[in-house]
Parts: sequence; C-alpha cells; structure tokens
Amino acid sequence: MRTCTQNRRSGAVAVETAVVLSVVCMLIFGFLIGGIGVFRYQQVACLAQEGARWASVRGGDYQKEMNLTPPTKQQIVTQAVMPLAAGMNSAGLTVDVVWVDQGSGIAWDWDLATKDVRSITSSGVYVSNTVRVTVTYQWAPGILTDTITVQNVCEIPMSY
Repeated sequence: MRTCTQNRRSGAVAVETAVVLSVVCMLIFGFLIGGIGVFRYQQVACLAQEGARWASVRGGDYQKEMNLTPPTKQQIVTQAVMPLAAGMNSAGLTVDVVWVDQGSGIAWDWDLATKDVRSITSSGVYVSNTVRVTVTYQWAPGILTDTITVQNVCEIPMSY
C-alpha cells in the first residue's frame, strides 16, 4: 500500500510561502521608504544650495547696477527655495539665512542690519562675505517613526 506524502506537505508549503512573502514585502517597502528618504535628503541639499546661490549673486554690484535693496530672508525663501520644494510639506520646511562677515567672523541677519557684502580687514584688504543657508525638513515617512529631521547647510561667498 502506498501513502501519499503530498497531502502532509501542502500545509508546510503554505506556511513557508507566507513567511517568505512577508519578508520580501517588508524588504521591498523598506527599500522604497529608504529611497524616498535619500531623495528627500538630496532635495533638501538642492534647496540649501539654490537658496545660497540665489542670495550670493545678489551682492553689492548687482544691487548698485539694478538699483535694488539687498535680498531679504523672505525673498530668498519665496523666490529661490519654495519653487523647488515640490512634493514637500511646507509646514515642515524651515529656512535660516545668515550672512557672515569674513573680516570679523561675525554673523548677522541682513534683515536687521544693512551692511555691504564686502568688509575691510585691519590691513585695508577687501574680504568677500558669505551667505549661509540652512534648510531643515521634518519628513514623515509614515512607517515605524513619526518624523525624521533632514538638514543641509550651504555657505557661498557673496559676489560683489
């Protein structure tokens, strides 16, 4: 008499399939969320670089030639950073802009003080100041954590 072993094995195959498929699905979702996280990091880096570039090219000579005032933090945010923030929650996005006087090493907020983009050292040499843009984004992947903070800083010399 012959016994059929496939009937006893069919339950084991179903259990193995359930375990393997659940692990594969978790890996696929993990790779997707990780990829989105890397994309958000690169997007935040691009926002910081573009904000610093936009502010740096609007230096002293640009202001004199165009007869304009120096750009404010709000102008940098609305005209340089936010147009590139596609798909990002604007409530979780913060932008900090600081101008750094390389001659003295003192940082100041352009909105509070009107200064030239160049400073003069004690020896009478002009030093180009820099603009530092810090972009911070609170990203909510929706899986396993509430939010992840993604931050990037870019500092570029001001053109004059």
